[in-house]
Amino acid sequence: MTEITVEIILGYIRQLSAPDRAKLFKILVSEAIKPANGTSSGQKKSKPLPIPVPDPEPNRRWMASHRAEYAGQWIALDGDRLIASGATEAEVADEAEANGVYLPLIGYIPHPDEPTFIGL
Repeated sequence: MTEITVEIILGYIRQLSAPDRAKLFKILVSEAIKPANGTSSGQKKSKPLPIPVPDPEPNRRWMASHRAEYAGQWIALDGDRLIASGATEAEVADEAEANGVYLPLIGYIPHPDEPTFIGL
């Protein structure tokens, strides 16, 4: 009988479509924050694990390297990997979600001659 290993499982996961990988990710995350021993209504519930924050440095390096190439577009990044680019924030966010990316950076890259928005 073939032994099941992490490498074999990862091979199967790589064959899944992006939406199925996103679905699997959500299932795994929800299972990871459940108590290992289960709790009954009379027992004290454990706190959920903190959500890890991605390292922003790969995003910064990508933005510095590709700023001119994507000027005037919305982009979604997963570290130093471009996931989506487009004219609107909504279409870029939808594509990032469909790809199952955990906490993507979604932002707008202005043209060099565009005025800086300072808000009100």
